[in-house]
Amino acid sequence: ELCKRRAAIEPIIGHLKSDFRLSRNLLKGQVGDEINVLMAACAWNLRKWLVIATIFLFWQKLGLFFVKYLRFFVVLDKKQFC
Repeated sequence: ELCKRRAAIEPIIGHLKSDFRLSRNLLKGQVGDEINVLMAACAWNLRKWLVIATIFLFWQKLGLFFVKYLRFFVVLDKKQFC
């Protein structure tokens, strides 16, 4: 079970090292290390939330688009039958 957990975490650590410049730390000491890791983790989470918000807004706009045009077609159908 420990190997499964490690296998799930390793790709994330790899992305943090490459995308968020964790390969080299420019801050001094243990506090600098902690600050660097926390900033990278915050950036990772913000990026994840931004992707989720973008997908949500896309689906919301798509839904409003369909509701708008479905109402238009329903009005046309009612006029034809009257």
